[in-house]
Amino acid sequence: CQTSRTSPPPGLSPKMPLPLSGIKVIEFEGIGPAPLGCCILADYGADVVTVSRVSKGKARPQGDPVSRGKRSIALDVKSETGLAAVKRLVAKADVVVDPFRPMVMERLGLSPEVLCGINPRLIYARMTGWGQRGDPDYVKTAGHDNNYIALAGTLDLFRRGDERPFPPVNMAGDYAGGGVMMAMGVLLAAIERASSGKGQVIDVAMTEGANYVALPLFKWLQPGGLFQTDPDGHFDPSSSILNQTAPWSDIYLCEDGKYFSVQALEPQFYAEMLKCLDLSVEEDKLPDRSDVDAWPWMKARLQSIFITKTRDEWAEIFKGTDACGAPVLSAIEAARHPHNVARGSFAPTPEHPGLYEPAPAPQLSRTPGHRPRPKPTPAADTVAVLSEYGFSQAEIEALLRSKTAVSAAVTAKL
Repeated sequence: CQTSRTSPPPGLSPKMPLPLSGIKVIEFEGIGPAPLGCCILADYGADVVTVSRVSKGKARPQGDPVSRGKRSIALDVKSETGLAAVKRLVAKADVVVDPFRPMVMERLGLSPEVLCGINPRLIYARMTGWGQRGDPDYVKTAGHDNNYIALAGTLDLFRRGDERPFPPVNMAGDYAGGGVMMAMGVLLAAIERASSGKGQVIDVAMTEGANYVALPLFKWLQPGGLFQTDPDGHFDPSSSILNQTAPWSDIYLCEDGKYFSVQALEPQFYAEMLKCLDLSVEEDKLPDRSDVDAWPWMKARLQSIFITKTRDEWAEIFKGTDACGAPVLSAIEAARHPHNVARGSFAPTPEHPGLYEPAPAPQLSRTPGHRPRPKPTPAADTVAVLSEYGFSQAEIEALLRSKTAVSAAVTAKL
């Protein structure tokens, strides 16, 4: 096992093949989780081709914000010739990604049975909120992140005190439970295919993904677990040390209007926190850290201290200690923080000089993944991709003339 870093810094494209080099992915363009899953695959070397729809002879891209490193083509898959073209692409692909609601691909004539019949090695990833099967009243209906994590039982965990559940934007459902799970499913299927020689269908439901990544929390809700529940079975955050209820596990306002986080869960770390707050001399006079009734008073006490200094002043005080404290940074600040800079956690955004975005994670010692690459111009790669997949020049020209295929590169030349 090679542990020393011989490849470029994190997020830089190494000269050696990446983990997914040679994997060909056909992504039907959508929004939300599927684009992120395909971005992960592309970051680690897969050749991801996004298929934008064509309507009235024009490409209709969805504005995928995580299309870095992908290639873009445009095909009218509702036409007979467009459908045939897609099937030829699939015949040479390793992965197809379906981002649509259930039965859309079936109506297009691109069901798993059809495409896997053409290519038995095909990995067919289906990304939805409710899943491909289950209660029809859910499977057939629309939804969004909040809805999916609500039904998953996960949203009930995002509460403090007697406040209503507050979802973490759309990270838990769309991205953690959706996009990341989809990428993991593709990788699992690819590993299995190496021994069986067969592809398979991956049914990725955000409801299941969101509760699977929360598995330890679900286990803690069971008898003998860390969490308490109300008589009706709902999570009771009033005594949870993970829900900003305890004074030593909360976010505090600082003098400059910014915030500082502390989560000194263990007694030894709590003692270090008191040192940083100049409260060590008062420790014998303070309430016991496990005295839930005293937590509101202790929170007010800590807040009265944190408000006396700026966030960055507290960051310097806590730095290098085991007090478990960190400044709450904006996305721009996080990219500039010395620790993140040292690790290469962020890399320049090609389209916006001076701005940064997350680099691929996790960091592999030999093949760390691509530095963020430019997003493609919609339909700019149509001709090149069709040619690579075996279409003749005459066939490509016929597809373009009939407006079954659209090429931004050809349009620009005209």
